Amino acid sequence: MRVFIALELPEEIKTEIKFLQQQLDKAGVQARWIKPTIAHLTLVFLGSMTPNKVEPLSQILEEVAGQIKPIELRLLKIGCFPNLARARIIFVDLNGERDKLNVLATKIRKGLKKEKIWFDKKPFATHLTLGRIKKIKNLTKILKRVAVKRIEFRAKEVTLNKSDLGPAGPTYTKLKKVALV
Repeated sequence: MRVFIALELPEEIKTEIKFLQQQLDKAGVQARWIKPTIAHLTLVFLGSMTPNKVEPLSQILEEVAGQIKPIELRLLKIGCFPNLARARIIFVDLNGERDKLNVLATKIRKGLKKEKIWFDKKPFATHLTLGRIKKIKNLTKILKRVAVKRIEFRAKEVTLNKSDLGPAGPTYTKLKKVALV
């Protein structure tokens, strides 16, 4: 099973994600949009894993979540990976308690290393994916016309999720949900 660890998003943020996707679509951005209902902030991607790893992963999340208070964040602006001129992935960047967010991601990764559980070592990037661009494009001019509401929110839960890929896109199943203290 494919697994990842994420922060859950409030409905208000998912609604704004849908609105931004509609605005970008109208502005001519051709992308495979993520479903706003399953939007999340990925902390760690673990890839394929056997079900017997769920319990050690749950213990890591409980231990780390017990050390971190809810995290205040806000939507900032739209960005692209690798950059605006060669956009492949379009996302909303976040601001707020980024240091606390980085501490959370780092502590989870340290727990995974300690338990010898494989995870993707790419550096943690604070972003909410909106979609994958169908054809590499320079989005610099288009993105100047799309404003992001600076909505503030509190991230309060870390989840361990199973991802099933299908023709209609991924579906996620929560294997474990842990509240930040």
